[in-house]
Amino acid sequence: MKMEELKFLDKKIINSILQKTDKSKRIKDLKIISFPRLYKYLDKTEIELIRKFLRLDPLKYGFKGKFLGMKRVPKNLVTIREQYLPKPVYLAFRRMNKALEDKTGKKLLINSGCRSPAYQAIIFLRYLKLHKFNFLRTVQRVAFPGYSEHGDSKRQAVDFIAAKSVPSDEKVSGFEKTKEFKWLLKNANKFGFYLSYPKNNGYGVIYEPWHWRYH
Repeated sequence: MKMEELKFLDKKIINSILQKTDKSKRIKDLKIISFPRLYKYLDKTEIELIRKFLRLDPLKYGFKGKFLGMKRVPKNLVTIREQYLPKPVYLAFRRMNKALEDKTGKKLLINSGCRSPAYQAIIFLRYLKLHKFNFLRTVQRVAFPGYSEHGDSKRQAVDFIAAKSVPSDEKVSGFEKTKEFKWLLKNANKFGFYLSYPKNNGYGVIYEPWHWRYH
């Protein structure tokens, strides 16, 4: 593995990209933004960094999943506060959540739904900074654009969170120990949701008990 090819990931440029795409900037529909619209907010050096990043092959860095394609987000999205889901996935989630509440009195919230490839690139850079620019560690936690189930309408991923919890992918035991997660393990498949990254999943991805794909 040649780490020299990662030298273009300049911290100052990344910080500038993140500042321009910070949530407080209120860029409309940021989570489903296209690359052309994203580039309107960036300068030439920032655009070039993202384009070089998109040319990297995650398989070189330990990720073992498949390329799902740089697809556009579906048109029939349902908006859930700041999250988005294809309508069939949203309706399945509503049915499942009602069954969960009827049985346990608990409810799930959606921490993350549909993401465009452009937003996935922003997410990767955010976590790269969070992990002190440790590229290999970041690859284990965040998929490259085109490899994320959050951007695949045929296998749409949903990150769940217990209604009274605080999301965290650094402490996987949090959601794993909830009644909601235990109920999901027994019942989610009935509604079309499947755990994507169990323990020892073989994809080079950490255990993610909150990450379920609809299929």
